[in-house]
Amino acid sequence: MVHIDKRPRIDSTEETLDKTIPPNVESPTGVINALPAMATTKPTTTTKDNITEVNNYINGSFVPPIKSSYLPVINPSTSKEVGSVALSSKDDVSAAVSAASAAFPAWSNLTMKSRVAILLKFHYLIREHATELAKLIVIENGKNMTEALADVAKGNETVEYACSLPQIAQGKTLQVSREVTCMDRRDALGVVASIVPFNFPLMVPMWTVPIALACGNTVVLKPSEKVPLTMMRVAELFKEAGLPDGVFNMVQGTKEVVEALIDHPTV
Repeated sequence: MVHIDKRPRIDSTEETLDKTIPPNVESPTGVINALPAMATTKPTTTTKDNITEVNNYINGSFVPPIKSSYLPVINPSTSKEVGSVALSSKDDVSAAVSAASAAFPAWSNLTMKSRVAILLKFHYLIREHATELAKLIVIENGKNMTEALADVAKGNETVEYACSLPQIAQGKTLQVSREVTCMDRRDALGVVASIVPFNFPLMVPMWTVPIALACGNTVVLKPSEKVPLTMMRVAELFKEAGLPDGVFNMVQGTKEVVEALIDHPTV
């Protein structure tokens, strides 16, 4: 016996978004919905013949790879080329790590509350641009719109968790004996590398990036070369949220970039 699903298909992006991301999601601080409306940014991508060129994001700017080599980005559901992504080298990785290292002292010296204030704005921007981000996921990853919106929503949940870190990651001072006091303190590590797969273009990077940033680290992200478009837009939203240049960097590429990041002594 063959079962035929006669349920109506949801084709409206707006309707799907409403079902996936409630309009009054509460944040741990209770101020997300009180944020003022922000100016909408336009993507600063380079396009040619409907092909988006994805470059590295280093020290607050998109820069081409030193060797000027690119790899096609293919939509797996249509087999059509939708972009070209930079094939970076060890030198590109070194530039990104240097930018992250230079930004670390000032960023880590901020209070966690100050760092999280920027992430609150970022959380707001992700929600405001959820449909746009989901469309990029559909284009490069081949998901349907409902799955793509869920990808965005689940990723933004982790951003919201990072915004609660001032409450849940506090240090402790314990008087363990007469005139003996122990202090439990959390210090930032430095430059953190995040190397992520292709299956959830926004959700998986958000498992590491916002938490590392909230804790005072700077980040060099290596997205999958199969799905670089979504995180390119996310980098622009970080900039709009007020994240200082060099705190978040992104290097595109394949095996050479991964190995260079893992082996880099500063990471």
